[in-house]
Amino acid sequence: MTLSINDLIAAQPTEVCDADLTQPIFEFDGIATYGPGASKDDVIPDPVIRRGQLPVEYQKMTPEELDERIVAARKQLGDDVVLLGHYYQRDEIVKYADFLGDSYQLANAALTRPKASTIVFCGVHFMAETADILSSDDQAVILPNLAAGCSMADMADEESVDAAWEELLAIYGSEPNEDGKQPVVPVTYMNSSAALKAFCGRNGGIVCTSSNASAVLEWAFERG
Repeated sequence: MTLSINDLIAAQPTEVCDADLTQPIFEFDGIATYGPGASKDDVIPDPVIRRGQLPVEYQKMTPEELDERIVAARKQLGDDVVLLGHYYQRDEIVKYADFLGDSYQLANAALTRPKASTIVFCGVHFMAETADILSSDDQAVILPNLAAGCSMADMADEESVDAAWEELLAIYGSEPNEDGKQPVVPVTYMNSSAALKAFCGRNGGIVCTSSNASAVLEWAFERG
């Protein structure tokens, strides 16, 4: 029996997002997942960094006690630390943020605090990498949870892209044509690792955001 696209869609579960957002935040320490609220179908790739458990001292604190500790630390550190909170973070996180926004907005926001020695990025790995690229050499970027990954960023790893690139070059060659156009122009989305952004840069490509995708693709088609 042949199924139509509509039949396949209808057969899918109506709920695809993990419902663990209702669970206590410390329940997820050491678990290899994308975290509560992620798609149930997104399986985190191996090898994976597992988040270490926070000291029991913090796990036993009430929200009020945690708030007191955070407020005191922020007061002590002052302008030496800037805290970036992504839109997707919990309310109890973003309320402390100096800036709230998407990944690229936050990386640019950090540039407005050049005197801050430390940038704390409450987000995922590729976001902190982007902030690290844009920040000065004197600034340290801290990702509170080193295991915080993004399923979109994990869709393309450097090894797979290198293999695909070599296959494309074997078919189309590596030299520009008579019009000076490249045989292949790599384009990666902002939600990608620093390694893939560097790959595109090395090979005459570019990085795009959701807001400039049209202009970036026009740029790419003019060159390849």
